[in-house]
Amino acid sequence: MSSGRGAARLRVLSLPDYSANNPYQRLLAAGLAGEGVESVGGRPGRRQPWPILLAWVRAGRPRVLHLHWTHEYLKGAAGPTRVGRWRFMSQLRLLRRLGVRIVWTMHNLGGHDGSRHPSEMAVHRELVGLADAVICHCSAAREAAIAAYGLGPAEAAKLHVVPHGSYVGAYPDGLAKAEARVRLGLPADGPVLLFLGAVRGYKGTDELVAAFRAIEDPSARLLIAGRPRGAGIEERLAGAAAIDRRIVVALRFIEDAELQVWLRAADLVVLPFRDILTSGRAILALSFGRPVVAPALGCLPETVPPTAGVLYDPAAPDALSGALRTALSGDLAAMGAAARARAEALDWGPIAAATAALYRGGPPRR
Repeated sequence: MSSGRGAARLRVLSLPDYSANNPYQRLLAAGLAGEGVESVGGRPGRRQPWPILLAWVRAGRPRVLHLHWTHEYLKGAAGPTRVGRWRFMSQLRLLRRLGVRIVWTMHNLGGHDGSRHPSEMAVHRELVGLADAVICHCSAAREAAIAAYGLGPAEAAKLHVVPHGSYVGAYPDGLAKAEARVRLGLPADGPVLLFLGAVRGYKGTDELVAAFRAIEDPSARLLIAGRPRGAGIEERLAGAAAIDRRIVVALRFIEDAELQVWLRAADLVVLPFRDILTSGRAILALSFGRPVVAPALGCLPETVPPTAGVLYDPAAPDALSGALRTALSGDLAAMGAAARARAEALDWGPIAAATAALYRGGPPRR
């Protein structure tokens, strides 16, 4: 039975609002509606000096603030500026004094780009101390936060494990593999590996290219699809594709409607992160029934079961190459079925119920 039945309706401000481009907040909000929670978003212009307070006022002064990603409010190319950090924490402290309950979902330990700048880690440490509750997407993330932020027992007690939900049904998905490969100009047969998402340095695409080129199968293909962000990335990947024609790159933003083309064309999704906590891309791959090859870092061991992919030790020599060979020699169809089953188990109903309980001041219900 939904905990929303019979409970007073609660309005929650969810910041920053990325729901237009990321279904995570939309799916969570839909689940929360069944728990008697109205989730509203807000994202004022970047020139607004007090964006959190302005969003709170515009939303009707809700009783709960659910903060997600912090980088929107912590400006500075080399980590948060002193002024940005002061403004960020000042707004949150004022809301606390006004009786607003603050819940933070810790999507990243440090920066959104995989960095862990000391000043950003410090402000996240402050945020844990100020927040009423902190949501971690897995037990490993909770333990990592305790260690990285040096949390004592009282602060560690604020950290609650609530999984990241699936993306099953969140995107168009009606394309067969054969048609997807035709659209991308790929052979009908042969294994296809896919890296999908923003191409940043910490995501390991250089290592992926090197590992793929060690695979001698002439029918194999590596697809790298996503917008490059970082000096030299586009040039290096374009150069690799020119040298090895089995490598296909689409260095641009992949629209939601087009995701199914890339995911359905692929047999395997490879995410060779150098550092990661929670991976929405891994959950997206599982949701499309695609096995995942990734390092055993962060939440990935709790997200990707052994039946649905291959996780490797990133510190071991040639670990990525070995993982690719292991996956390609396995039963990809069976792994794909296990991947989809795992995604379907990440149901937003229980996730929303646990989140709503934290909003109302109780522990998350299991």
